[in-house]
Amino acid sequence: MRTLVDVSKGPLPLASDKTLFTFTLVVFIISSWVSLMAFLYGLLIVYIQPRVWRSSIIRVVIVAQIINSIRFIIRILATFVDVKVDFGCRALLFLNNTLSMLPVNMCIYCVVYLQMIVIHNVSPKKRCPRVVALTLASVFAVVPTFMFMVIPARVLGNSSLCELNRVTSRKQYVFLMCTVAIWEYLPGVVGIISISIIGIYIVRTRRETQRALQASQEFYGPSHAFGEPGSSDLLHRTMIHIIWFPIMPILSLWLNIILISVAYYKRTTYIWLEYINTLMLALQSFLLGIALMVNPTVRAALAQHAKKRRREQREKTAPRAPDTADSD
Repeated sequence: MRTLVDVSKGPLPLASDKTLFTFTLVVFIISSWVSLMAFLYGLLIVYIQPRVWRSSIIRVVIVAQIINSIRFIIRILATFVDVKVDFGCRALLFLNNTLSMLPVNMCIYCVVYLQMIVIHNVSPKKRCPRVVALTLASVFAVVPTFMFMVIPARVLGNSSLCELNRVTSRKQYVFLMCTVAIWEYLPGVVGIISISIIGIYIVRTRRETQRALQASQEFYGPSHAFGEPGSSDLLHRTMIHIIWFPIMPILSLWLNIILISVAYYKRTTYIWLEYINTLMLALQSFLLGIALMVNPTVRAALAQHAKKRRREQREKTAPRAPDTADSD
């Protein structure tokens, strides 16, 4: 077994050797770049088809991309930048944990809101349900981790929050479990339950999607989709593309909690778990980006834009009719 040491210079511990250190840094940079590119892609879609922005799901997925990109930048700073001031360490820990949980909770929001619209017949025109659901998703990400900003360091047995260790003390472990871990598990459980309910619904109602599609036009896409061939399957495809992508972020957060627990109870860290954790964190960026690109509403908007451009191009290249007016 290779020996791992805490190579972190910042407040966020990182048990690693030279190879894992390089691997982690490269993966974090690539993940941040992928999420940034997905965010810019989403803005491009909105620019060429502004009606796409009416979809609550599209708005949330696009915003989640930039949050995820910033999250990896903060994680790099919290791990590799030498911070001496206690407030700076607190701020980085707070931002790292908040921005880690927020995109996951936003993914869960997409699934829960979809369940409310399709199964529980909540009107997509009502703002209150989606505002309440999105507010709860944000609260579960911000409030528990805000404890990093206010808890005295001596409560954790340290003189500063810059001194957290990968193998935690009992006080640190209890603090992490009560302020971060439990609030990562609870939204994840809600998300898994909602994913299961929608999955069962998809199996049972594959041939009934046209009715639900017409009842929620604003939520699932532009009105022009109704007249196009195959549009009766748009809702079904939308549901399929929405329910799968929160699974990896949820599992990634849960694995991170398992790593903390393993390090505490075994008093050591395992390099293969560290590699898996890093890869799962990276997969979040790729899956969030894929979720945006394969969304049926986005693809329909791109197809309509491409069709419009081809029509304009044909009109420009088509020969004009000769002038039939008699000349004197």
